[in-house]
Amino acid sequence: MIAIGNTLRDARKRQGLELSDCELETRIRARYLTALEDERFDLLPERAYARGFLRTYATFLGLDSHALVQELDERMGGVPGGDEPQTTHTVSPRRRTSLPRARPRRRGGMRKKGAIAWLVVGVLGALLVALWVGAAWNVRPIGLQVSTPTTPGRTTPAAATPSRTSPTGLGATAPEVSLVGSPGTGSQVTVRQATAKGKVLFSGTIVAGAMRQFATTGGIWLRFDVTTGVQLFVSGRPVEIPGGMSRVVIHSNGVVQPG
Repeated sequence: MIAIGNTLRDARKRQGLELSDCELETRIRARYLTALEDERFDLLPERAYARGFLRTYATFLGLDSHALVQELDERMGGVPGGDEPQTTHTVSPRRRTSLPRARPRRRGGMRKKGAIAWLVVGVLGALLVALWVGAAWNVRPIGLQVSTPTTPGRTTPAAATPSRTSPTGLGATAPEVSLVGSPGTGSQVTVRQATAKGKVLFSGTIVAGAMRQFATTGGIWLRFDVTTGVQLFVSGRPVEIPGGMSRVVIHSNGVVQPG
């Protein structure tokens, strides 16, 4: 099926012609040329004129006039009786142009595009979640340390977390303990000095994103109601906490043990 109007209009615009230019060359009034391009054949004087005007206009634009007139006849129910009106002068084609054919519609195209769009949205969402989790745990936590007895002449176990030294090198300073509420959760935490019966340093909820810091001079004892709701850092290094309700002791030398 040939789109008669679009074919005429596209050929005219490709050649940089206005309707007034075509009217001057074909001697067909601009309103009739517009009717052909809009496929308003009912605005033409009669059927025979429609065929004649279409043939002349198509020839002038360098199109296959026979194919366009044949398409018009098929739409209007066959070749009419009577002769076509003759133009008063010969029209020479400006450029021979092949007629475009209507592309067949592919079923399911929009459905496939919609599925692809949702797939892209899903992938982007997964990437954003992965980046968010990675930002929350950008350093792999070290495991909970358990101290072992040492004999004279042996060094401290490698598993123990070393304490920070003072800037002057005269001795060791207590490592700093930080508690940070995990994104979206938070946890109830109790912090005591040295042991489970020591002085209460803090008791409350560390909400998501909040931070509490404590010095470990003399050691501290911690109890976590929900270990997944809080992150534990010793001297800036993350420490893994056992699941469920958990108790932890952090000595002044940085060694972390179950409490």
